Amino acid sequence: MRLVSTPRPRTDDGVVPLINVVFLLLIFFLIAGTLMPRADFRVDFARTAESPASRPPADAIYVSQAGFVSWRGQALSPDRLGEAVAADPALDRSAPLPVVLDRALPAGDLSAILAALAGAGVQQVRLVTRREAGR
Repeated sequence: MRLVSTPRPRTDDGVVPLINVVFLLLIFFLIAGTLMPRADFRVDFARTAESPASRPPADAIYVSQAGFVSWRGQALSPDRLGEAVAADPALDRSAPLPVVLDRALPAGDLSAILAALAGAGVQQVRLVTRREAGR
């Protein structure tokens, strides 16, 4: 007696649920990740024993050792920084504005930048530093 086996329908072997999980992870990382404009120059962070931030905020103002300024991907002169900040209607001037300074920036250049920001109505500035390794 010959038995004929009936063909079973093929299962998807769990591929569809795997695709769903990968798609959900992709959506999660697209929403959770932030893309921030980078400065056009290298900034050597000031180092401290404690720094609450793990990376610079997206809306930070970058200032190089030579005094070049970059904000939101735009290269600006220190004189034009105040105009650009004052012209931004979405900026909350009562919240601290993050500033990333090169550690070798002369103090005179910093005071000119702070004066330009104060002239634009910025009430508080937060200097962003990097935690020193090993601490």
